[in-house]
Amino acid sequence: MVDDAGIAYMPNIPTEEVFTSPDRSRADGVLRVTKPLVLTGRLVTGLRLTFEGGRITSVAADEGADIVEAQLAVDEGARYLGEVSLVDRESRIAKAGIVFHNTLFDENAGCHVAWGQSFPFAVPGGVAMSPEQRTALGLNTSSVHTDVVVGGAGITVTGTGPKGTIDIIRDDEWVLE
Repeated sequence: MVDDAGIAYMPNIPTEEVFTSPDRSRADGVLRVTKPLVLTGRLVTGLRLTFEGGRITSVAADEGADIVEAQLAVDEGARYLGEVSLVDRESRIAKAGIVFHNTLFDENAGCHVAWGQSFPFAVPGGVAMSPEQRTALGLNTSSVHTDVVVGGAGITVTGTGPKGTIDIIRDDEWVLE
């Protein structure tokens, strides 16, 4: 889309999220999804994903693990992260307190990640790069992109940079100024 000033943009409803494409090879540990997910018309609850070297190596869920496994088998890139997004409790969706069972809305109920396709436009020159160049840079390529909420009450997000570690979100509230 293009706004009235001629500036191209990609709308997101609502627009509270701050997102990027992570390095596809740098996730290790267990990720616990905090909201239910509807995937291909089926409910997934209590989803837990284990990452090793950026790759999802294990899927567990109270319900629907098989449907997640099926999507992750679509292509090699499906098992890697494509998005990391920060959203605090002040978002309109979080304040609504409703699970819509629609990822485009539910993703904005809290911090979320997506497995699958990354956003090449998130890095300078990324759109013009070949798939091989994107992969070398750490961007992920896949035919899927599925967002899952990992935020909510009690969540703290920290960032590490040249001046040390600082909180960005503390107890689900944006604190970085």
